[in-house]
Amino acid sequence: MFTIYAGQPKTWIHVGGEYLSALAEGIEARPVDSGENVVVLIPDDDGVFYMANAGYVGEHRMPCTQPVQTYVDVFHCGGRGQEAAEAALEQRRKPERKQRGLL
Repeated sequence: MFTIYAGQPKTWIHVGGEYLSALAEGIEARPVDSGENVVVLIPDDDGVFYMANAGYVGEHRMPCTQPVQTYVDVFHCGGRGQEAAEAALEQRRKPERKQRGLL
C-alpha cells in the first residue's frame, strides 16, 4: 500500500503498478507518513480492472475499476463509505443499466 496527500477528502483507489507515477503526477500527490487522504492500493492481480475499458479518468484515458467493483470496495471502507457507494450506484451503474434497457 502506498499513502499520499493530494489536498482532497480521503479516497481509496486501486491502481495498476505501472500507472502509479502517472497518477501521483496527475493529482499532484506526495508521499506522507501520516494524515494521508488518498490511499492507493496496488492489487496482486488485475482482476479489479476486469473490463476496465468501461471507465476512464482524465484526458489520457487512464482505466479505472468497473462501477460494481468500486461500489463493493467503497461500501466496506467505513465512515461515509456506504453513502459514497450508493452515490456511485445512482450516478454511474443505474444510468448504464437504464440505457441498455435493463431497468
